[in-house]
Amino acid sequence: MHASGRRRVVDAHMHLYDGLANRYEHLERVDAMFEALIGDYSTLPRRYLFDDYVADMSSVEIDGIVWHEFLAADPLREVEWAQRLAKGLRVPMAIVGPVDFLAPDLETTLESYARCANVAVVREHLGWDGGDPLRRFAKRPDLLRDARWRRALGLLKRFRFQCSLEVFSSQLPDLLRVVEENPEIGFTIAVMGWPIAVDGEEFVRWRQSMAAISACENVRATVSAVECVFGMGWQVSQAQPWVDAVFELFGTERVMFGNHRPISQLARSVANPYDSYEELTRDLPEAERDAVFRLNAARWFFGGLPQMPRLT
Repeated sequence: MHASGRRRVVDAHMHLYDGLANRYEHLERVDAMFEALIGDYSTLPRRYLFDDYVADMSSVEIDGIVWHEFLAADPLREVEWAQRLAKGLRVPMAIVGPVDFLAPDLETTLESYARCANVAVVREHLGWDGGDPLRRFAKRPDLLRDARWRRALGLLKRFRFQCSLEVFSSQLPDLLRVVEENPEIGFTIAVMGWPIAVDGEEFVRWRQSMAAISACENVRATVSAVECVFGMGWQVSQAQPWVDAVFELFGTERVMFGNHRPISQLARSVANPYDSYEELTRDLPEAERDAVFRLNAARWFFGGLPQMPRLT
């Protein structure tokens, strides 16, 4: 805890963006896939900058943030904008930049990211829901099994980047093989493995897949974007068994919390996910709570960067 009595956090998943500096087509018009994911998002601001974020997060003390791209029309331009932003912030900021591992200019993109000192992770959106065309964020459903895609991912071994692959739980068995093939690369499992459904049968399947992945020491899991899993009216009681399972499988030393601001503002039942995270971790010792709120993300995302949040 901070001297003020507020929880100290390193936010492992958040967004800052500026519609004046970068073009965001989904903010200019209604995007059907984006709307299917989070519902009516017309109240999202066209600019969401650090001061806006700090005002939203007044109940906690920010030790560091992990910026994720916001789907700009020009991803590299957005990452370079984030790098300039990071230099002027009063807290350290790690950057997660988007990639397409099958893009012909992948190596050039990685080299450009390498010139941005705060880029720590690259990620690709691979979610593919076989039953819902509006929940298909990848070019094809089989990329994790594609030999050319897997060879391209191996390029990361030449760089200092970790890898975040956003998939649905039905894709976790394919992701497991990718993780096992690349023990030198650190992988982040986003949205706690993104359960494709939240019923009892899916819980069993999801838990089995997450158990297999948790055996790989080069993997960390984030609990974030909870509203995208359980809906905009989600409750702690819904999420508790799933989060407990993540702690059980990965241990509290390999799990991190993210706020998913400003999208999490759209949730009707939870004003600030960190308040709910306090409830979700109420049975943990304080040292373990500090780890999942702060220390784990500081070490995982900032360990190879020039600036690192305070670990005292």
